[in-house]
Formats: sequence, C-alpha cells, structure tokens
Amino acid sequence: MIFGLERWADSDAPALLDDSGESWLGYRDLVSGMSREAAAIAGLGRPLVFLFGRNDIPTAVTYLACLEAGAPVASLRADLAPERNAALVALYRPGLVCGIDPGPGYEPVAGRALPAWRRLDRAAEAHPLLAQMLSTSGSTGSPRMVRLARTAVEANARSIRQALDIASAECSLLNLPLSYSYGLSVLNSHLAAGASVLLTERGLNERLFWDRLAAHRVTSMPGVPYLYQTLKRLGFETLAPASLTTLTQAGGKLSDALVEHFHGLMRARGGRFFVMYGQTEATARIAILDSADLPAKLGSAGRAIPGGELSIEPETGEVIYRGPNVMLGYAEAAEDLAKGDELGGRLATGDLGRLDGDGFLHITGRLKRIAKINGLRVNLDEVETLAARHGPAAALEGDNLLIIVLEAALDEAARREVRRQLAQALALAPASLRLRCVDKLPVGSNGKLDRDALRQVA
Repeated sequence: MIFGLERWADSDAPALLDDSGESWLGYRDLVSGMSREAAAIAGLGRPLVFLFGRNDIPTAVTYLACLEAGAPVASLRADLAPERNAALVALYRPGLVCGIDPGPGYEPVAGRALPAWRRLDRAAEAHPLLAQMLSTSGSTGSPRMVRLARTAVEANARSIRQALDIASAECSLLNLPLSYSYGLSVLNSHLAAGASVLLTERGLNERLFWDRLAAHRVTSMPGVPYLYQTLKRLGFETLAPASLTTLTQAGGKLSDALVEHFHGLMRARGGRFFVMYGQTEATARIAILDSADLPAKLGSAGRAIPGGELSIEPETGEVIYRGPNVMLGYAEAAEDLAKGDELGGRLATGDLGRLDGDGFLHITGRLKRIAKINGLRVNLDEVETLAARHGPAAALEGDNLLIIVLEAALDEAARREVRRQLAQALALAPASLRLRCVDKLPVGSNGKLDRDALRQVA
C-alpha cells in the first residue's frame, strides 16, 4: 500500500483535518476511503487523472487513491483560469478529470470523493512507470510537466521522514498547495510516519489560522521565503503556539539574516529550523541543512538527503544530483506520457554551486540567471541576495539594464542612495540600474515569486 499505510489501517489515530470541520479523519477511515476510491479508479482502467484540487480531505484522498490504483495523477490547482484548465485538458487528454467540469467530450462519474468526469473518446496512454505529474511552475498551469515514478515519490517521502526525524506524534500544518511538490512532500512524509496533517487555505493574517494551530497542537510548519519574510513582520514569536517546535524552509534561498533569526527563535523554544533545497524534478527534496548544523553552516543548503548523492560538474560548476527520487523526464504533450525513464536517476539541476570539505552544498547561482549589462556578466541571484538587505528583492534583465524591484517604502532620496550603493557593489554605472519600489512583490499560489507578474510591475 502507498507510503506503507497498511501499518495504520487498524488505527484510529488522527490523520487529516481541513478547514471544513473540527473532527479528524482517522487512519482507519483514511485507508478505507482511499481503498474504495482506488478500486473505483482502477475499475475505469487506471486512466490518467487530472486532479484539480484544494487543500482539503477529498483532494488528499483522491490523490492517494490514484497512487494506490496505479493511475497516473497530475496534481493541479482548481482555481487556475478556466482557459488554462481547458488548454491543459486538451493537450494531455486525461481519461478522468476530478474537481472541475472539463466540458464537452466528458461525462459525469457518480460516487467519487470529488466530482469527476470520464473522457468519452480515446484518452492518452501512459508508461507503466508513470505515477505522478507536476507542473514545473507549481502554480501557473505551465503545460510542461515533470513525470515521476511511484518509486521516486515513495523514496523521497522516506528520505524526508528520516532526515527530519518525523514521529507519529507529530502534527504538521499544510498551508502549501497540494499541486506544489513541497506541499505534497509534507503530506507524503507525514503519512509515511503515521503522523497527522492539518490542511488549510487560510492566511497568516487570519486570527483563526493561529487559533487552529494552537487548538490542534500543531508541531511543525513549512514555508517558502516569502512566508518567513511575512512572519518576521507579523511577529512569529508572539503568534506561534508553544506546540510549534519545527519549521522547514524551501522554495528558494532565504537570506542568512532570516535563517539566523528563525533558528534563534526556534532554539529558544527548544525547537528546530531546517533549511531545505530541492526541485520538482527530484520529486521534492535534494538536500537538507539540519538545525544542528546552524549557525556553523549558515548559507549552506545542507547535505544530500538519505539515499542521494551530490557532485559538481567540473567544467561548468553545475550541481548534479543522483538518487531514486529523480524524475523520469519531462512531458509537454500527451504523446510524451508513453516515454520511460530518460534520466536514469541523474539530474543536472541547472544550479551553480560548490561542496565544502564536509560535503555541504552551497548554491551560488543559476546557469541561466545570468544577465549581460554593458558587456558585464551579472548573476541575478547574487544581485537579489545583495539587494535583500534593504527588503525582499527581485532582479530582472532589461534592455542592457539591470532592474531591481524592492518591497520597501523609500522616499526619493533613499531610493537614490540604495541605487548608488547597489551600482557601486555591482561595479555598474548607476545609469545601468533601475530601482523600483512596490508595496508587495507578486507571488504565486505556492508563495514563490511570480516572475512573469514581476515583469508587469517592473
């Protein structure tokens, strides 16, 4: 059974709770419901399933049932623009669509955990290894999808469980979308441990968000950099219940100052703060910096997860990862679903980095995030790190121009000074740098910076 859930089949321990109620779904009922749903899906011929879901129990049960039934499942957001949903359905021809009405060419299927529709004509055919598909964007409905085997999904869940030492008594918040590899990894790793997961779509500014964390004694919480920037402003130390003793961070580099800040807060309450590095192409996680290695290894992304191996390509400096959680390859249309394993467990990450003498990974930039300004090569990741001392920042390449967008309220004199400092530090003429201040950087539904929307405000 997926994630070894058969171990908890006779247990009434709490498994899942969402925003709709106060009564936990126990493991016994979770396994029973998942098994019924899996049998029904298998009875349809194990079709490719498009799951347009939310952070709720029906979505989680349907997702688990697809994995259990051997039906490839693409986890997508229900609140994408209708035209994007329609384009994805037309491109991939799923045999079963759950969560939204796909329109012509499909008929309703009764009795599913989520409303479901079955394709009337020939559906796409998938390779036997294919178990899951995730958008490379995680939030915008990009047609390019990562193809994952069941072995990759389960291996990553085991590795995260081991690295974070997740026990059955843990209760994790899941405020990241179930269409996002980080969000799914939280669900997968905690269910593999027999722990409980509180699913929510509430925001940090809602009082009920924090009340529910306290009422259900949530012990761990995941977050991307923007969440931690927001928590710093809100005053995490006064909002978080005493039960919350583990924080994890992924989805982009968090500034060293914020890593130190939250590590210090968690250490003061006897807790832990983990920095994690990963890609959807590796199911979720590649490396984890253990709380015990802070602050000594501040700035590092940590060591490879259990079962994985990191190396650096000598000629390019690119980070190479090998492990059982590496994707089969990409898909950009229905025809790609029939492809098998194209990578053999080796992932060229596209990140630049180095390994120190203790095997800790230090990410230094992206191969493709290099701008050329007046003939000078500028690493946009390094620019963002430099600018972040003034507030959350993003960097873009313009027409022979470096554009920095800063989430800060600065008057004209302060802007000129910040622009001067950045130009000096980057060895650029001030005229080659444009600084734009905004109230809030645009972020996607997964909490990560939305670079397409960023260009609209830059």
